[in-house]
Amino acid sequence: MYGGFRKIWALVLIMAATVSVIFPYQGKTVHAAEPIVVVIDPGHGGENLGTDYLPIPEKVYTMQVALYMKQELEKYKNVVVYLTHTQDVDMDLTQRAEFAESVNADFVFSLHFNMSISHGLYGSEVWVPSTGTLYSQGYSAGNEFLMQFEQVMGLFNRGIKTRIGSKGTDYYGIIKQCALRNIPAIIVEHCHVDHINDVANIQSQNKLQEFGICDATAVARYFGLTKNEEGGADYSEYAPLAVPVPEARVCNDTTAPLYLEAKLLDYNSTSRYATVALSAFDGESPLQYYAFSTDNGLTWSMLQPWNKGQNEMTVTVNIGYGKKDSLLFKVMNLYDIATNSNLLELN
Repeated sequence: MYGGFRKIWALVLIMAATVSVIFPYQGKTVHAAEPIVVVIDPGHGGENLGTDYLPIPEKVYTMQVALYMKQELEKYKNVVVYLTHTQDVDMDLTQRAEFAESVNADFVFSLHFNMSISHGLYGSEVWVPSTGTLYSQGYSAGNEFLMQFEQVMGLFNRGIKTRIGSKGTDYYGIIKQCALRNIPAIIVEHCHVDHINDVANIQSQNKLQEFGICDATAVARYFGLTKNEEGGADYSEYAPLAVPVPEARVCNDTTAPLYLEAKLLDYNSTSRYATVALSAFDGESPLQYYAFSTDNGLTWSMLQPWNKGQNEMTVTVNIGYGKKDSLLFKVMNLYDIATNSNLLELN
């Protein structure tokens, strides 16, 4: 029964995702100052399924959210919205950037959903260019997306990141190809499809529409747009995050947190609860998650949020029965690199 329902739901989404939207004439000259030209890039398509951990592949979700985003964003004044593609077709990253250039895009937003190898990560993140004004613009716009996901949808904020490839330039193709054309572009990873904390956000059309509305609102806030209808949202006086232009390339953190120290404050051998003070430091990127192990690191608890902006926190954990009387902790930074603590013996 459940398998049949999933197949029906998949068919519904796929049919909806292939509904054609007619492009405006692509040779049309569009001035960047007014109206604002926004290009939405539904990630993947055609033979490129994207994340296929669930029966419905990522390419279906990205198209659905892109269509909802376009629909909502077109309710604002002085904005022209394009999609790089509207049907389930193969389209390489260079072609997507070339399309954005052909319509004089002011910004490209590439929509995606995430999955981790361990299936233990959850939350939203944004990937941005690593240099110059493209970095500043990308970081500022990305901040608007993450605020929407966190404040409106309750998703965990995994931060704004860069990634450098082996040649010392941006790793992700859509960012790199748009940068070659001096077009700011970001990759928006809405949530993880493989984690219980996130998966409810992709299991209904209402939630996918909510993502699309959040995406459009983020863009409207970034560009200071105003809705067409009287009394509608007006962001003309809103000031997005001001991000200084970096003097050098902003590289991703490739090192683990410097240290994690665990200090036992209290342990009840009957209830099996332990209260522990944790102290950690990473000079390169923020601390993001922590977890604990009762078998010296063979298995770990579900990742829990670290106190943002803090180097210390106190936690209370239940080590359960049939476990060794010991605790080991780990802390992970913005780039999911972990450092383990000292082992606590509870005897």
